[in-house]
Amino acid sequence: MGFKTIKNNNIKWWIGRSACIALFAIIIIFGYEKMSFIFNGVEIKATLEKKENSSMVMIKGIAEKAIYITLNGREIFIDKNGNFSETIAILPGFSIITLNARDKFGKTAEKRFEIVKEKNAEAIAFKGNDIIN
Repeated sequence: MGFKTIKNNNIKWWIGRSACIALFAIIIIFGYEKMSFIFNGVEIKATLEKKENSSMVMIKGIAEKAIYITLNGREIFIDKNGNFSETIAILPGFSIITLNARDKFGKTAEKRFEIVKEKNAEAIAFKGNDIIN
């Protein structure tokens, strides 16, 4: 089949070939979009919320596609959408907070926060549900 025979084909042939190529391209694109979660893996989006005079820090975020997440090596709860919220105490000086997540295909992600706390917050003593100082 030479160039002359391709050039001499009628419009039906060209429309049929073009439709097949377009359909094949659409199937490839659709398949890639539906399977991209395998290629991309887990992603962690998190923020720290710290009050001015407190040593407690709230870590909130979402670990998309995660089935397992740890905060400084300790497993934390995530809902079915990957949302999490956890409070931890920060010691004076330099602290590192590490979030590690894993998806069902074994892909992992890590997010690190580095915090420098200059001085201690005021100490509060509790007795039962009452503050005593």
